[in-house]
Amino acid sequence: MHRFLNLFLITIILVSCGNNNVKDNIKLSSLIEPEFSFNQSIIECKLLGESSLLDLEFFFSKNIAKYKKITANKIKLFILFPENNINVNNFIINVISSIDDESLQILIEEIKNDSINQISACNFTVAKNKGLNIFNYQNNSDSDYTLIEILSCKYNQGYNYGTFQITINRFINHIKKLQIPFSLSYVQQFSNNTNFLWINSFHDQSYEKMLIDSWINSGDASEIKDEFIENATCIESSSYKSYQLL
Repeated sequence: MHRFLNLFLITIILVSCGNNNVKDNIKLSSLIEPEFSFNQSIIECKLLGESSLLDLEFFFSKNIAKYKKITANKIKLFILFPENNINVNNFIINVISSIDDESLQILIEEIKNDSINQISACNFTVAKNKGLNIFNYQNNSDSDYTLIEILSCKYNQGYNYGTFQITINRFINHIKKLQIPFSLSYVQQFSNNTNFLWINSFHDQSYEKMLIDSWINSGDASEIKDEFIENATCIESSSYKSYQLL
């Protein structure tokens, strides 16, 4: 499955801009910065001892009304579970807030105060990574299915977010025509602006077939893959089933 998702990522990010213009494009784009629209914290957790998913469900069911009240609907809270993992011990608390809002830190402190550490060990070193939505799928169906793939990437030397601009615009125009139930966001890591997360969200269980039929077999994949490798390297990829709590 990952070969489909990774190939999809590669093929949509970088469309050829012409090899003769690469150096000029890099110089011109070096001043371009992302227009960030949200803060995001990805908190990795692991269930302790005899704790189970039922304990985790009970914890959030008991407290979710309070969390909703204290954040005044300014927070999106998701729980991510690894895909195709029968015995789930690891999970992620994914928190998203507006760029200037302090609700994220307030919510994290409240979760800690409610003693989530009694059922799971979580890394609460909260870094306000900044992100933007590159493409939002308008989901008009009743399906609440969402599968998320998080890719950890790093720009190669001499490349940056600006080198993606023309291609991102082309991608947006293209993905609208494909009408794939898909969303895409970019998150720049707090510690180093050369590191970023590329987050694919698929909103239909038939996403693999859609990718093959609509894009991967289009004939451009190999060439564009090479162009992507010139710009950035993705170190790892993990897929999760996402459940929204707030």
